[in-house]
Amino acid sequence: MDLTSRLSSFSFEYDGEVVPGSYEDFYTASYIKAEMEALELDEVTMEPFKLVSWDYRSASVEITSPVTQNIRARSMANSPSTPNGGAVESELVFVGLGRTQDYENVPGGVEGKIVLIERSVVMWYTTPSVREAAYHGAAAALAYNPYRDPEALNVDTAHNDIPTLSITGNDAAYLKELLEEGPVQVKVDVDNAITENADAYAVCGFIYGSKYPDEYIIFEGHHDHWWCGSNDDNAAVASVLAIAKAIKDAGITPKRTLVFMTLSGHESGTGGSKESFWDWGLGSYYFMTSVHPEWAQKIVMSFCSDDVGIWADYMYVETTPELQGFLRKVAFDTQVQKLMYPVIYTPVSSFDSWGFYMAGVPACSIYCGALSAIVEEAYYHTDLATVERLISPEHLKMDAAFRGVGGLRLSQAEILPYELTETGKEVREAVDKLLGVVPDADMAGVLAALDEFDAAAKELQAHIKSIKKPTKEQVAALNAKMHLAINTVNPYLWDQDIGVENPYPGWCSVSKFETYAHDLPLLRLAIDALERGDPAAAEIALEGMTTMDWGEHVSYPVYLDIVWLFAGTPYLNWATGHLPWLTDVHQEHSSVEEKAQSNGGDLSWEISSLSEKLDTAFEKLGMTSLDVSDAFNEGAMVLSAP
Repeated sequence: MDLTSRLSSFSFEYDGEVVPGSYEDFYTASYIKAEMEALELDEVTMEPFKLVSWDYRSASVEITSPVTQNIRARSMANSPSTPNGGAVESELVFVGLGRTQDYENVPGGVEGKIVLIERSVVMWYTTPSVREAAYHGAAAALAYNPYRDPEALNVDTAHNDIPTLSITGNDAAYLKELLEEGPVQVKVDVDNAITENADAYAVCGFIYGSKYPDEYIIFEGHHDHWWCGSNDDNAAVASVLAIAKAIKDAGITPKRTLVFMTLSGHESGTGGSKESFWDWGLGSYYFMTSVHPEWAQKIVMSFCSDDVGIWADYMYVETTPELQGFLRKVAFDTQVQKLMYPVIYTPVSSFDSWGFYMAGVPACSIYCGALSAIVEEAYYHTDLATVERLISPEHLKMDAAFRGVGGLRLSQAEILPYELTETGKEVREAVDKLLGVVPDADMAGVLAALDEFDAAAKELQAHIKSIKKPTKEQVAALNAKMHLAINTVNPYLWDQDIGVENPYPGWCSVSKFETYAHDLPLLRLAIDALERGDPAAAEIALEGMTTMDWGEHVSYPVYLDIVWLFAGTPYLNWATGHLPWLTDVHQEHSSVEEKAQSNGGDLSWEISSLSEKLDTAFEKLGMTSLDVSDAFNEGAMVLSAP
């Protein structure tokens, strides 16, 4: 708790905020390095990596009519500055959720005006809403988050092309009251500076293994954060150092090397370009791709924690499948269930574990959630997310206990407890789901490759059990073989979710076949409905397509702009190779919607266009299937090699 409080009370601007690539980043990394050195670890390093950073120089909102009053505001991260180094003053217009129809319903339009937007889950992080505002000519945007405490000032990254500022819910309510009485004039001023090739930092402390020093177990948390960062992620950083201290104090000599790591670049870096949408989780991505790519062959497990130590009902452990059984046992033995219900499932890209996963490294992320979600939602990424409000010493100790016990057990094991048949099981479940809704999908190659992989895994396990007293060399060779197989197949298990389970692109992960299982049946439903002359039914089916939950609420140019942002830009960062095929049905949906409302019209173009896109999606499914089957065939060869 002491270190969590100290890390959360630095006297930086914005309650101690640490922006990647800033002086605050360097200071915080140096502070953590000194803390590790005080523990007398075997070695402590602090290494830089490059990303795009920025400086919040100033941001303000002033009501100039019918009253004169300043209101509290912050620019969203990466927001453009107001033009020409000055303020923008104009009429304020409330546009609700910021959908196309909201802008079109404003008398006189929003050209040159400042819009007030209510944030929503569907229009995620304001990007669709504000880009639609810019398309309609708005000069700037104010946004408030109704899911946060009304006194809280929420800040996130905004991939917008006009100045975007965050205000509190209470101030938004006041502005709306003024608007009900008549016109309101506001003045906004944003001054942000973007810095290319800034240095962000990775701090690593080592306790070297006595027997297998080239096999690493990682304990990680990110040290950059919005505001004071108590739960996100100073608590996890404190947990990392608490684990190190406990091991040192106990005099434990690990067989494998333990690495205590903190990374910058999680919350708010913009990667190698300010054009990149994929600007979070960059610390682990750059660490594994540019700082130490060779560690992909060394790391036998990485434990990443984020948003831990809070008053919570659930502990979510998102892990690659080969260690799910092992971690379930660790959760039971550390009695997690007496404090929180442990939920063990697959990785998501919201956390630093994704950078390790995409490098083929066995990985898990741990985060905590409240049953009511009040703790997470009310204060998430706000100035009210303080240690006093959010952090529970008991819950924080549980994170350290779970990770510490799990890491030590892996460290002291001879044969690593990888269950490789669980990896094949993960893919089989995805294939079964796809075939349940698309029975004519050709998955024979994937299933055959899975059979080969499972057979090789079972044969290797039987061989391991037959060796009564393996030598050190045999243990190292067997573990290396399993690890190489994991490196080979794991990057072909999941893609980014770009709108199946969550409207926000990249918030969750989905199987390589999930988006096809979602979209192919909907395309067929839409085509069947159109062929029988029912555009209303086709409209409903198309609204269910990936990205259309928000896509139907923006104009087509804005839709294409946003899709390019997360799928077309060359700066995809860690999303490279992990984006599912996206079928764009925006124009067909708009046309079908219009004809459904007018009760008539020829539907032949829509049928033809959707049929072509259905054929293309099947072709892409075939390519995805080939990639997955090739990976598992190669993994089987690795396991079967002498």
